[in-house]
Amino acid sequence: MAFVPKRQGRLFRKYVVIFAALFSGALLTSGLVQLYFSYQENQTAVVSLERGQAVAAASTIEQFIRETERQIGWVTAPPSPTAAVSTEQRRGDYRKLLDQAPAVSEVSYLDAAGDEQLRVARSPSEGAASQADRAVETAFREARSGKTYFGPVYFRDRSKPYMTIARGDSGENAGVTLAEVALQSIWDVVSQIKVGQTGHAYVVDAAGQLIAHPDTGLVLQKTDLSSSLEVQAARAGPLQERQRRGDSEAVDPLGPSVMVVSQFEGQRFASDPGRFSERLVTYEAIDPPGWVLFVEQPLEEAFAPVRAAIVRTVLLLLMGLLVAVLASLYFVRRMVTPIQALQAGAARIGAGALDQRIEVRTGDELEALVDEFNAMASQLQESYTNLERKVEERTRDLAEALKQLKALGEVGQVVSSSLDLQRVLSTVVSHADLLSGTDGGAIYEFDEPTEEFHLRATRQFDAQIIEVLQATPFRLGEGAVGRAAVVRQPLQIPDILVEGAYEGRPREAMARAGYRAVLAVPLLREDRIVGGLVVARKSPGEFPPPVVELVKTFASQSSLAIQNARLFREVEEKRLQLEEISQHKSEFLANMSHELRTPLNAIIGFSEVLVERMFGELNEKQEEYLRDILDSGKHLLSLINDILDLSKVEAGRMELELGTFSLREALENGLTMLRERASRHGIGLGLEVDPAVDLIEADERKVKQVIFNLLSNAVKFTRDGGRVEVTARRVDGEVQMAVQDTGIGIAPEDQEHIFEEFRQVGQGAARTEGTGLGLALAKRLIDLHGGRIGVESEPGVGSTFTFTLPMRRRDTAESAAIPRTEVTQ
Repeated sequence: MAFVPKRQGRLFRKYVVIFAALFSGALLTSGLVQLYFSYQENQTAVVSLERGQAVAAASTIEQFIRETERQIGWVTAPPSPTAAVSTEQRRGDYRKLLDQAPAVSEVSYLDAAGDEQLRVARSPSEGAASQADRAVETAFREARSGKTYFGPVYFRDRSKPYMTIARGDSGENAGVTLAEVALQSIWDVVSQIKVGQTGHAYVVDAAGQLIAHPDTGLVLQKTDLSSSLEVQAARAGPLQERQRRGDSEAVDPLGPSVMVVSQFEGQRFASDPGRFSERLVTYEAIDPPGWVLFVEQPLEEAFAPVRAAIVRTVLLLLMGLLVAVLASLYFVRRMVTPIQALQAGAARIGAGALDQRIEVRTGDELEALVDEFNAMASQLQESYTNLERKVEERTRDLAEALKQLKALGEVGQVVSSSLDLQRVLSTVVSHADLLSGTDGGAIYEFDEPTEEFHLRATRQFDAQIIEVLQATPFRLGEGAVGRAAVVRQPLQIPDILVEGAYEGRPREAMARAGYRAVLAVPLLREDRIVGGLVVARKSPGEFPPPVVELVKTFASQSSLAIQNARLFREVEEKRLQLEEISQHKSEFLANMSHELRTPLNAIIGFSEVLVERMFGELNEKQEEYLRDILDSGKHLLSLINDILDLSKVEAGRMELELGTFSLREALENGLTMLRERASRHGIGLGLEVDPAVDLIEADERKVKQVIFNLLSNAVKFTRDGGRVEVTARRVDGEVQMAVQDTGIGIAPEDQEHIFEEFRQVGQGAARTEGTGLGLALAKRLIDLHGGRIGVESEPGVGSTFTFTLPMRRRDTAESAAIPRTEVTQ
């Protein structure tokens, strides 16, 4: 019995992992969910706080500007639409404006022509009107157009920020009021914004110029922030996705008007690789006058509370996991101990100690399982002995089956490798007698004409029994083998001495030799009787079913051998008949060649002499008849030559006279022979030969014959005015030639028959012209060269016949497997 290695602690570790996973999974899930929502809430709170500061500051600045604009608008409105405002009255209004709006330090009035008519300032030295022409100033032009003009921020005394606000007066030919407004209060609002430890706020105008910052030095330096990422992003509107500028700066949207700006800080010293800084930036527009207020804070500082909450949560989770592992160890150890005892007992039983019993007292399902296990061990101990006995019996059966298979393999090999029927049948009867445990056997072959069984092979029968069996063949229905053949089933005779059980003629001889039981199996092939297999035993009684099946198997092998021998004899007889027919055909063709071609040549010769008027002039009708005789003679001679060539190829007597010749010249020669006939019908001829194709090695006369046959068919079946193209090119080491015409075409169902002898396709006159041998002979000649020929055609469009020949023959002629025998005509 195979040794099963002991695996220490796998169950304990598995359940520890399972319990720990269950406990810690709940903790991790709860902690991660809490961590996620806590992170989202803290992030939202941080962003909302910074966003609220930006909105509040922007609202304060916007309210200050709008209030100042409103107060300026009050002094520009006349008492009535038609009343004119005097200079003194306007001066008084401007004084009131200075009293009500502390941020306004100076007010000027420009008439409709743009000349400064009045200036009122808090300082008397600044209050004299300059009478200067200010019509070209942007403030005057925009205010005259009905808009409120907000000028750029400028500085007085290099430290005080101011801005010009201009509004047009109401009424016809009204002027413009310009107010210089101090922006120190805006600086105060920006400076008071505190975001964390290092966060701050700043304001940029519509051009991106810094106009308010806690560090006033940056403002006084007129810092330009128009190219910064946060300013560009704020101008572009709400961000939808991450924006990058090069490899050092990027902006990520975090919410409405909230973004994270990443910038690469340079090296602080030689070995410093530099680092990225990230800032949380919120912004809010101030409109008017088109400014933007930014509040920013380092991202690490902004999310410091969030990270602290994450660290606290992770620590709590780690503590929970430790407690879960300790609890798992305690519970698993209490559960695994009885299981380990069960495992140890099972291992001893598995090692062969079937008398081993396991002791576990837990009072639960494990104890019940141990009891079942002990009962199973008892049953195993009881059945082990029976199993060994059955294995021995099965081993004997398998050895016997292997012996039978080996014998069947030997018989099958003999049947498939030998046509010696006597040897095959002797082998079959020997193995059948040996494996069936009988004392003798015989095989009969059935002769259908006489309906008799003739003895072919025997084993262990003495000479007297064999002599009787050979001298008196069994007829159908006689003896054990004849009766089995009638019913087409195995036939048993348990005891031949029983009266009426066996009436065969060799009964007395077999009884004297001591044989008592006979088994006969018919040899059947496709329900036809081909013979019989008989085995005999010297002890009476029926044959066991396995013996009957075994003899049936050998019977099927015997029937196959007899059938093969018969088929071989039939094939041999047919071969001899075909050789005789082929000899008669060769003799007929030789006689026809001599008896027909001699008078035909005379007819053709005399016709040519008469047509050439060598014996006098001919009238038109005589010339017509003579030409018909000449053409018919040539046609008949061509038919005879084609039949002779085709018969040579089929008989394997056609030899190739290999040589090297120019393919182009052969093609041109074929076109020349048909050029006159083509010109009579207006058919154009074309030739295209690849320069790489020049000399080939083949039988020149036979290749020219193929070319002429294909060209002749192409011209014959091409309508008047059509065209025939001949191409030759090199493809994969072969020469490919094609003859393409624009003729009547060939139907798809006829294309597979055009290469058959005496087969014509098509309809009408084109079908009756010719003998139907040209394409068949062409295919035989191409095959003889080791080439291929095919056709592509469409009715009404034309046909293309393509054939290939090797560029160099090498061993193609030798591998054609066609005998070369000289023919004498």
